[in-house]
Amino acid sequence: MKKKVLFFIESLQCGGAEKSIVSLLPTLDYTRVDVELLLMQRGGIFEQYVPKQVRIIDFKQQVKPWLFWIYQAIFSLRLRWNRLIGRKEHGAESRWKTMHRAYTPFKKHYDVAIAYQQGFPTYYIIDKVSADKKCTWINADITQVGYKAPFNRPFYERADIIVPVSDRLKSILSTSEYMPKEKLYPIYDIVNPSLIRSMAQEPLSIKPNDGLKIVTVGRMAPLKGFDFAVETVRILRERGLAFTWYFIGDGTERSAIERLIEKYHLHNNVVLLGEQANPYPHVRACDIYVQTSRFEGFGLTIAEAKILHKPIVSTNFPVVYDQITDGVNGLIANMNPDSLAEQIMRLVTDSKLRQAIVLHLQQEQNTTAEKESAKVNKLILNS
Repeated sequence: MKKKVLFFIESLQCGGAEKSIVSLLPTLDYTRVDVELLLMQRGGIFEQYVPKQVRIIDFKQQVKPWLFWIYQAIFSLRLRWNRLIGRKEHGAESRWKTMHRAYTPFKKHYDVAIAYQQGFPTYYIIDKVSADKKCTWINADITQVGYKAPFNRPFYERADIIVPVSDRLKSILSTSEYMPKEKLYPIYDIVNPSLIRSMAQEPLSIKPNDGLKIVTVGRMAPLKGFDFAVETVRILRERGLAFTWYFIGDGTERSAIERLIEKYHLHNNVVLLGEQANPYPHVRACDIYVQTSRFEGFGLTIAEAKILHKPIVSTNFPVVYDQITDGVNGLIANMNPDSLAEQIMRLVTDSKLRQAIVLHLQQEQNTTAEKESAKVNKLILNS
């Protein structure tokens, strides 16, 4: 009999966890598993990559309409009150505290239920889903992005397996108060090299400008550090570098980023491409890929740039060292625009260093998809 498996992720909009799950799902053994995917928001740009064997469930089916609107109003008031009194509370925690009664439990029982994100999917899987085994993925450093240990630990204590997406993230979490360390079982974010290389061959959404081309891909949120990128653009322009920096992504910080670009008059050097279902042609066409994150759980976009053999400059968030050896397959900058600019200039002016990094990347073999999907299959089938 096939194992019944439920995955829950908020949406399939552009993001690392979203790309990871659509890379993972095709690797499952559908002769042995029956998979359903629960989504809070339908119509994401990656939904087209969900295998046909997976049944998608709209989370709206789990909402009690009349209760939802009452608790939604209370939730909005809570957010305003938090801002008024200066209380910092993660939005997912606020939502669950005020609205959990508006969501119905799943009637179906599963062999394995997987929350593929921290926050709301984890709370729902633990509280509202019946399953023999419950697994929760952690794809961000929750110790740094606003989650509180006293609220989250009771949920993680009820999970059977907790999956950080890198060894370094496991190390960070194992010394924290957020969860029992004995339940931690790292599985790296899934990347599919053949799919990425194939998608990278598609036509560019716009013709790139002449000169040096820099690309950054990510959600425009504070933890992704796009403000660092804008400040770095200003410094590079002052140094006389001729270049265009392409920002791929969208999010809550876009207006703030646009204001910074306007403030420094950087329109000739920055192109905002917005959210792209397929950013890989632009990564393939760039000369340097830059990651400006303050925090990451793994850094999937770095793994993708490596697959396309692009010289990388990244800020020194803790888990970057799982992927980048400074000076060997990329350069690591300190968490500030001056250091980012300095490392970018190193790649621009030192052709031998740049060529050595590219050669090293060409010789690296990415076996993440095979190794990590085997772990997921084992986790499911041994339930």
